Amino acid sequence: MERLCAAGPLSLSELTAGTRVSRQAIAKHLRVLADAGLVAGERSGRETVWELTPTQLRDAQRFLDAISERWDDALERLRASVEEDDQE
Repeated sequence: MERLCAAGPLSLSELTAGTRVSRQAIAKHLRVLADAGLVAGERSGRETVWELTPTQLRDAQRFLDAISERWDDALERLRASVEEDDQE
């Protein structure tokens, strides 16, 4: 995901270049990410070029932001409660 974010669409060969991870392992990860709708692959000649799917990533970010906000609210209530107990 990081390499696709930084470099844009890449083939499996480009994604595996300079890593110790096998092509098979990266291909398996790409299939899982594709099934989740986070990346999409398009055939270009003999290879598939993979790219991020921005819509799905934005949806995931919104979901994570909502969870984060709920946790922030809960932690703030906990902090206020602890400080209130300390003042008594």
